Amino acid sequence: MLVLLASTLCSLHAQQVIISGLAPSYTGEKLVFYDYPDWITGYEEAAGKCTVDSTGNFRIQIDLKTIKQIVVNLGVYKGYFFAEPGMSYKLVLPEKKEKSQQDILNPYFEPEEIHLGIQDLKDNDLNLLVQMFDNTFYPYFNKHVDNLYARTDDIQVQSDISSMEQPFRNSGNQYFNDYRRYRYAMLNLFANQQKVQRLSDEYFNNQPVLYDNPAYGDLFNRVFDKYFMFFGRSDSGKKIYRNINQEHSLDSLLKTLKETAHFSNDTLTELVILKQIHDEYYSSNFSRSGLLEILDSLAAGTNNERHHQLCVRIRQKLISLQAGYTPPQFELISVSGDTVKLSDFSGEYVYLNFCTCQSYACLNEFNLLRQIKQKYKEKLAVVTVITDPADENLIQFLQKNTYDWTFLYYNNHPEILREYDIRTYPTYFLIGKDGKLIQSPAPSPSENFELKLFEIMRARGDL
Repeated sequence: MLVLLASTLCSLHAQQVIISGLAPSYTGEKLVFYDYPDWITGYEEAAGKCTVDSTGNFRIQIDLKTIKQIVVNLGVYKGYFFAEPGMSYKLVLPEKKEKSQQDILNPYFEPEEIHLGIQDLKDNDLNLLVQMFDNTFYPYFNKHVDNLYARTDDIQVQSDISSMEQPFRNSGNQYFNDYRRYRYAMLNLFANQQKVQRLSDEYFNNQPVLYDNPAYGDLFNRVFDKYFMFFGRSDSGKKIYRNINQEHSLDSLLKTLKETAHFSNDTLTELVILKQIHDEYYSSNFSRSGLLEILDSLAAGTNNERHHQLCVRIRQKLISLQAGYTPPQFELISVSGDTVKLSDFSGEYVYLNFCTCQSYACLNEFNLLRQIKQKYKEKLAVVTVITDPADENLIQFLQKNTYDWTFLYYNNHPEILREYDIRTYPTYFLIGKDGKLIQSPAPSPSENFELKLFEIMRARGDL
């Protein structure tokens, strides 16, 4: 039934959505609007791009089959709104505020999420309904979460939910009704510490999978966080370790989950498995090869196209930075204005590094990099992706110091920092002549990289 529902949704005809606005402080900026194809990986897929013109106006058309939460990165802000197929939205963007250099260098920096303003909203518009509800809901949520370590009065929680629900009780918008329902469930999870099995039975078993509703996705991620680890502690759940670590068998794992966890359908079971593979791959609880084989079996056997695409995204995310695999590809603009692809260096060893000229550690390593580059210039390409603003001061700095390797700006593809999981500067990777990662991360020049490079080249017959 749920697989049929998913197939039906995928077969719906896309309708045009028009997004426009007046944002003078963003003049000349490229705006990229994303949607979330899934809430397990956090992957953002570009739905469309546009540039704010000289008058501050922007306009873009995107096609949607279902209601989507659309996001746009705006410096220190991450703006979002809900787009319905066939609708037009005139957005009100916050005044432009760029990330500071400290924000850029902070690997844990998170932009402030804001629900974007929209001009000329109707009373029944989904965005207005969600904003009104969130403004009511989160003060109650924070009140009860603050009492997390004290026993919360369940009667008071349910009374608060009833008060919150009163203004929206007669809403005819199913998306909004589902949004509220799963937000209330999240409140019950935090305030009452309800058991996972109870929440699973009430909100996920025998319930439609709401792929594009963030409230559903948030609760799913909470309820099934480390699910295999906790499930595997029970006598009946211990089978999953054999299913994954010894048998590498999707069929056995599905059977165990159906018999002992009582999942009601393959759609939900597949999603739970996919989340666990994504979350547990780098833990020590399960065999990586076992998880990958199960992932590949699921990708080949699922009847749900969204799950197949999710399998592909998870696999790429898990292995993209592993030695022996091809790293994320990129196409960036160099300091000299040329377009440079990672594939341009095919046939050479590539010492790829991510740096900022504001970091003493990076600048100190540059001097050692110069020596390595000069010594191995016939065999090694040094490529530096810099996160500094692309201004004249940076260009003059690089020209003055005559660094003789490739410097690239990250600005036209900022996702590269997430794709390479950059958490600190500098970070290094060594890529082989075949385009596959050899060391990830690689040691820095001050950590005897040259000696290790020499050993690798000699072992591969390149010296």
